[in-house]
Amino acid sequence: MKKIAFIAAVVFTTLSIQSCREADDIFSPEEVVTLKRVQDLSDANSIKKDADTIDTEQAPETTSNLDVEVDGEIAAPPKK
Repeated sequence: MKKIAFIAAVVFTTLSIQSCREADDIFSPEEVVTLKRVQDLSDANSIKKDADTIDTEQAPETTSNLDVEVDGEIAAPPKK
């Protein structure tokens, strides 16, 4: 008797969980194409943003007049 009650409880629980489960989203072919375009544009913008960041980080450094060497010695600062 306990086995039958246990099996009935398991079956009831399984059916309850399956009936409460949210249905999977099924997209139309048009929606799939639109989502693919959005993803491609997002990836392209991300790559462009990364490239711009790399270009900014690798900008050539400028040297000031104080760092210029004259005959092996550092030049004096300009006088006022």
